[in-house]
Amino acid sequence: MNRTRRLRDFGQSLWIDTIRRGWIEDGSLARLIEEDGLAGITSNPTIFEKAIGGSADYDAQLADLLAASPRAGAGELFEALAVADVQRACDLLAPVYAETGGEDGYVSLEVSPYLAHDTAGTEDEVRRLWRAVDRRNLMVKVPATPEGIPAIERLTGEGINVNVTLMFSLAHYEAVAWAYIRGLERLAESGDDAALGRVASVASFFVSRVDSKVDPRLDRIGTDEARELRGKIAIDNSKLAYRRFRELFHGEPFARLAARGARRQRVLWGSTSTKDRAYRDVVYVEELIGPETVNTVPPATVDAFRDHGEAAETVTRGWDDADRRLATMARLGIDLDEVTEDLQREGVLAFAESYDRLLAALEGKRRVLLADGAAGRQRVFVGRALGPIGRRLDAFGDRRIERRLWSHDRTLWSAEPVPELLDRMGWLNLPETQFDRAVEWAELAAEAADGCERVLLLGMGGSSLAPEVFAAVLGPREGFPRLGVLDSTHPEAVRRAAAASDPARTLHVVSSKSGTTTETLSLFRFFWRRAVEALGEEAAGRRFVAITDPGTPLARLAAERGFRRTVEAPPEVGGRYSALSPFGLVPAALLGVDPAALLDRAWEAGFAFGPERPARVNEAVALGAALGELAAAGRDKLTFLTTPALAAFPGWIEQLVAESTGKEGRGIVPVVGDDVGETGAAGDDRVYVGLALDGDGEAAVAARLRALERAGHPTVGLRLRDRLDLAGEMLRWEIATAAAAIVLGVQPFDQPDVQLAKDLAREAIAGGGGAAVAGAIPAGDDDLPRRLAESLGACAAGDYLALHAYLPPGSPVDEALSRLRRALAERTGCAVTLGWGPRFLHSTGQLHKGGPPTGVHLQLVDTPADDLAIPETDLTFARLIASQAAGDRRALEQRGRGVLAVDLGADAAAALERLAEAVAAGAPAAV
Repeated sequence: MNRTRRLRDFGQSLWIDTIRRGWIEDGSLARLIEEDGLAGITSNPTIFEKAIGGSADYDAQLADLLAASPRAGAGELFEALAVADVQRACDLLAPVYAETGGEDGYVSLEVSPYLAHDTAGTEDEVRRLWRAVDRRNLMVKVPATPEGIPAIERLTGEGINVNVTLMFSLAHYEAVAWAYIRGLERLAESGDDAALGRVASVASFFVSRVDSKVDPRLDRIGTDEARELRGKIAIDNSKLAYRRFRELFHGEPFARLAARGARRQRVLWGSTSTKDRAYRDVVYVEELIGPETVNTVPPATVDAFRDHGEAAETVTRGWDDADRRLATMARLGIDLDEVTEDLQREGVLAFAESYDRLLAALEGKRRVLLADGAAGRQRVFVGRALGPIGRRLDAFGDRRIERRLWSHDRTLWSAEPVPELLDRMGWLNLPETQFDRAVEWAELAAEAADGCERVLLLGMGGSSLAPEVFAAVLGPREGFPRLGVLDSTHPEAVRRAAAASDPARTLHVVSSKSGTTTETLSLFRFFWRRAVEALGEEAAGRRFVAITDPGTPLARLAAERGFRRTVEAPPEVGGRYSALSPFGLVPAALLGVDPAALLDRAWEAGFAFGPERPARVNEAVALGAALGELAAAGRDKLTFLTTPALAAFPGWIEQLVAESTGKEGRGIVPVVGDDVGETGAAGDDRVYVGLALDGDGEAAVAARLRALERAGHPTVGLRLRDRLDLAGEMLRWEIATAAAAIVLGVQPFDQPDVQLAKDLAREAIAGGGGAAVAGAIPAGDDDLPRRLAESLGACAAGDYLALHAYLPPGSPVDEALSRLRRALAERTGCAVTLGWGPRFLHSTGQLHKGGPPTGVHLQLVDTPADDLAIPETDLTFARLIASQAAGDRRALEQRGRGVLAVDLGADAAAALERLAEAVAAGAPAAV
């Protein structure tokens, strides 16, 4: 007789610990059942990882699944593949199940290892898998973790067959056995004795791993007494678990249930392949044979036992010797409870890591079989930083960062229930939560386009930056109005916006999350007065739309004044994460862009960067890990290169990254609009990001990145297939920024230093400040050369120079600022950033005050030639912007940041030109 079949003579069932489609299809499984007496199959993520990732057996079904559902997550794909295998295996073993009266013939499928510490999640998934497989001879594997124990009880009470796994100690076994008994008692209370007799369970007790953990400790002790215990503790530990099985299931605790036909929960020996070559290769089979046991072994161990295994009842022998040896081990100082708890924790992690690799293997196959949307368009070169970033991704994987992020787990950033973490995570779900509203916004756009030549958006920061990018990248569709954004309180900027806008043919969009933003309300009052004077109050209201959170002062104002529409935004989304909310999508719709198409692209990206993509293959999480580690290592200047069509996009990324990470003395400094020179001149504090649109000169950006890589600089290359991909890239950067904040140890959703500048600006207003900034040195002052030289001299390697331009954007000022910026970069060798005031106060202003103390700040103000009153107030725009500049400067000084303020006078462009020439000359002179 075949040696493996002899195990049945001693009451032991042989199950095999593997599953593979080709093995089912080529008859290997059927032969094992027939020839070896195989009576069951177990599986786990490691087994499926090798089966799916290491063969082409699953490619045909995977292609069909992707054709039917291209956006199916990796977990969903795996489940479909695994369920198909398990169903076929169950059908092959159905005769065994029938012949043994339900004692054998089972196939085990593991619940997600991510749920090992989630009782409710485990129960829900087991029930779902039970329904999906729909076979009476299925067992679902549940780990014997503290969270798994109550799930085992409840699921057993529902008549579901459970294979309890990852048991290493008597304490684990005791908890599992009682959970099964309590579950049967629940089932017995229903009075359904037939169901009570059908439910089956095994308690999988892991064997060889105990020796793998204990033997090295015995070797370190090194005494003869210690060496005598090598290779024995795992078997002794298992035999005592079996002894407890006999006491519980053949004694009083189970007697009443047994009388009603309930099945005993057999002990299953797992991990019975030999790890130490010094031991007999079938020792963990031979030493644990006995009645009402199962041994689940890998194919190699089946082959070995078939060849030379010896069958005899052994599990009932040597219990006293086992007690003695375990007592000796304890006396030698080895705590078996500690060992087995470590083994259970490591087992959970090992299965989770295998599951990660399995999902990664599926993602690799997806990319071969299907063009995969947002994934596969990112290329990261990190050079010598590969090791730290790899270790960070391993840590992210261990902590399940991607899953916890998508489940809105605030503890990724803070153990305390910080308000911004409790109510600012809704941005992840915008593609789903806002999709049904897209029709409403498209209808508003079509209605507003009739007779409208221009849309003028009045907003700041998160309310204005995404619309500005959409306008620049997507532009107006034919038949739809142009969109302009006004986020400056400089009177000249306001005057220019008014000159370009006919009140009768302009739709004014007043956009503010809080509904209290000083700049936005000031701009509203100016354009409201202008519209009322031209159209009358009732008609003026039809030319205004508000975008704000529910119940804000702006919402009430809009109702009072008869706005055409008030669009409510989801309050659980912060401003800089609001691009895919009404703050970004309503203005996009007014341009004629289909908001549903943008949300659809973002939804596609949600699959590419979603919770089922482990950190190592989750491009957005991996990008965040890289940026965070590089910044922590001194590469904190995030510098952008773009193809022409995407030139506006880094301006949106700038606010997101700077305001999210720039706090507590840490952060990433975005450098936007920098004219990157020769690679040799690039600093060692840089990371370069290339943003390329297909067909838009992408080869030039790729060539620049390759040159930077050859010079040793880290680079990130991102490619967009078309302009709508912008929405997916926004989600990529939002996730990456949140992940980078984890690395840097900062909270990404607050802005603690922004309020200070606002408070100080209000103080300046209340103090009656004039149009000029008190303390600013005039451009023609004789002391300016010395003061400027001191500031530039303070800009050392690794620092950055920040230009704060409280000036009117547009020609000729911006051309003069560009020349000054280049001159400053060449003079100092530092990265030079540029922010328009007061707009940057709502973005990089947080970084300047709360981020790395490496900034040298140059504030540039002017004296507007013509001021404008702000209706309904006693303020003017010149006084407002001067007060904002004063508040900003005082806030910087209070945070210990050096700042030099220069008043450029009435002709800012000319003064900037003279200043640029003086800086370029190397020894600043009076300008």
